Order: sequence, then C-alpha cells, then structure tokens
Amino acid sequence: MALFTSRGPVAEVFRFGLVPIACRARNEDRSQVALSLNNNEVNIYGRAASEWKLQETLQGHDLRVTGIDWAPSTNRIVTCGAVSLLCI
Repeated sequence: MALFTSRGPVAEVFRFGLVPIACRARNEDRSQVALSLNNNEVNIYGRAASEWKLQETLQGHDLRVTGIDWAPSTNRIVTCGAVSLLCI
C-alpha cells in the first residue's frame, strides 16, 4: 500500500504480521530493514520486488529488544535490550 500526495508517493506501508514492531532500522540504501517484533529477536528483511522477505534472525538478548541502529559506513547493527545489554 502506498500513501500519495498531489506530488506522488510519500510512503509505502508494509505489514510484518500482527505483533507490534518495538523498534526498527534500515541500512544505508534502504534495501534491508532490521526490526524486533516486541520480543528478544531481531529479524532482518530484504526487499524482493514489491515485498520484504525474511533473510535472517539474530538472537542474543534474554529480554525484549528495545533499540536498533544500523551504521551506514560499517554496515553493522547495534541492538540494546530491556536489561541494558548491548549487542554489536
């Protein structure tokens, strides 16, 4: 689904299931997105045509992931969890 203004599309809407997305980050060229579905995992999706396909699931937190960042120059993902655990 796309959202439009008089000048064209401004955003696209995608669904990743029924569970709330707690946090997310995209890589520099926006071809991949890392998101946590309100649990202790980070799912990495890649863009395939007009939809997102699950590429990998990262695990390492005991509790819910509360933050994700994707560094543009190093292409590394940093996450933090509910107990202040930082995973790089």
